[in-house]
Amino acid sequence: MEKTTWALTLGTPFLAAMLLVGCGGSTSSNNTSQETNTVTDTEEGVDSSAPVNVTQSYIPYLRTNHANYKEHGSNQVPAPVKDANNRSINWTIAANTEEGAVILFKHIHYMKNQLKADQNPRGWDKLFLMEAYMKYNKYYTTNIERSGTNVVVSKNANTACAYEVISAHSDAVSGDFFAQGNIMVNYSAKAEAILASSACNDVRTSLTNYIASRRKRRGR
Repeated sequence: MEKTTWALTLGTPFLAAMLLVGCGGSTSSNNTSQETNTVTDTEEGVDSSAPVNVTQSYIPYLRTNHANYKEHGSNQVPAPVKDANNRSINWTIAANTEEGAVILFKHIHYMKNQLKADQNPRGWDKLFLMEAYMKYNKYYTTNIERSGTNVVVSKNANTACAYEVISAHSDAVSGDFFAQGNIMVNYSAKAEAILASSACNDVRTSLTNYIASRRKRRGR
């Protein structure tokens, strides 16, 4: 629906990634401009240049317009570029309008901040709870860049478990969200498999406790 970067520097490789699906909320068009946006999420959790007034989810707009986003340079559904050795995930997403790019940029920034603030927009889904745990505890960083109609998202994990979580999330965004506009799939079974893997040995107990304390029934 996290390599993650908001601000396009076209001299660097066009990368892409993101945490998209997840939260309801009203949407408005807002004014757009030719400016370049950049948001960097450091290990200390500091934003270098956050967009103004990102106070809502734009998921209704994105769900309706999901087909208007393509992989940069092609007519294909946006797909993450994964590097397991470096524990990174990158996306380069092209919107069909600048307004669409701004809305995507703002939504990803909004969701990132929700997770950093220890919020759980999809509290019924264990995968999103695991990602919230990882973001809040600084197990991965997110960088988002926008220039014109292009958005680059880059996520970098510092543990194998965190990488598996953000990798699974990127698959969900590419396969279900961008391909179908589907935000109702529950990825808890995938999360349970990741949690049971050796990659998460060191954090399994704390992750299990976090999920148990935060999980909500669907629709609440």
